[in-house]
Amino acid sequence: MKLKPNAYQHLTVKELKPAGWLREQLRIQADGLCGNLDKIWPDIRDSRWIGGPCEGWERVPCWLDGFLPLAYLLDDPDLKSRAKRYIDEILARQQWDGWICPCSDEERRQYDIWPAFLMCKVLVLYYECTDDERIEEVVARTLRQMLDHLMLYPLHGWAAARWFECLIPAYWLYERRPESWLRQLISFLSSTGFDYEQMTQRYDYTRPAESKYWRFPLHVVNMAMALKSPVLAARFTGKEESNRQARRIQELLFAEHGTGIGHFTGDECLSGTSPIQGTELCGIAEAMYSYECLFEMTGDPHWADSLELLAFNSLPAAFLPDMWTHQYVQQVNQVECSIQKEEDVPFNSNNGEAHIFGLEPHYGCCTANHGQAFPKFALSAVMRSEQGIAV
Repeated sequence: MKLKPNAYQHLTVKELKPAGWLREQLRIQADGLCGNLDKIWPDIRDSRWIGGPCEGWERVPCWLDGFLPLAYLLDDPDLKSRAKRYIDEILARQQWDGWICPCSDEERRQYDIWPAFLMCKVLVLYYECTDDERIEEVVARTLRQMLDHLMLYPLHGWAAARWFECLIPAYWLYERRPESWLRQLISFLSSTGFDYEQMTQRYDYTRPAESKYWRFPLHVVNMAMALKSPVLAARFTGKEESNRQARRIQELLFAEHGTGIGHFTGDECLSGTSPIQGTELCGIAEAMYSYECLFEMTGDPHWADSLELLAFNSLPAAFLPDMWTHQYVQQVNQVECSIQKEEDVPFNSNNGEAHIFGLEPHYGCCTANHGQAFPKFALSAVMRSEQGIAV
């Protein structure tokens, strides 16, 4: 069977070179936090992904997801060399059976394999930057082993909430080698991961999610990612009306949790329409990527408008101008950045430091993940269509 074709085809860094304002933003990012995390932050500098003792789950893949296209869009020899060092180390540590994540054999049964999805996406991105002939086989071995793993240890945690992200590298590989085991993997992921279409019909999304109501389906980053899930799944199933379903999910989020900056609130989980609740920077970055994917797959200009609204209004406010510090939670029209006493914290789930600027306010996920937003925005600015170039 063939995958449903996309309306547009994205270009690669070999075909695109940003200029003007956008190149300046990328240069600032390269000179700021994202471009230097491998020098200063133990979770990247000394990660288990490259043989160190520090965090070995999502932070290196999240960082590479932005750092890689940044390096190649700028065609910066130093950045490219540092990116290659990480890729080489990761490839060298892949296990004999294809397992790619840095954990012991004993840890596998409890391991949340979300980073494996993300690392496969990163490797595909690296291939598009470099044509590195090692990548296709590494991704194939990783995904083939993943299928075996999931037969013994079903999806759980973040992987169950973000299963559709694995469709991106799986589709990339399937278009090169349409093998039956890949169809099995795609079907297995689709049938065992969270069904956001059903959840948005059955869950009560109208109530702000206080800590005691913390749920994966209510998490702001999961929802930002899930915006593209109906259309991604439909590339395999051929299901009609998937774009309408994606727009319905967005409309629901905006109606119950929307703000004036073109995004929905979420200090961890969805938080209502009050502007003081704020929204997580990861959610902004992931919503931008969802809109990019949705525009590429459907050609619906609604998604391009949604993307620009975030890129020009919400994203820049989450950084200081030199991009060395960022917020975990951005509040609309925020007038003060000071640590809040516990009794004064306005957030449902986050602490009183979540809205200040720093290296790692509250959690470090946004420290690692914020870097994908502007480079992927640059990669989505121009696409190829049957009629020619689409801007």
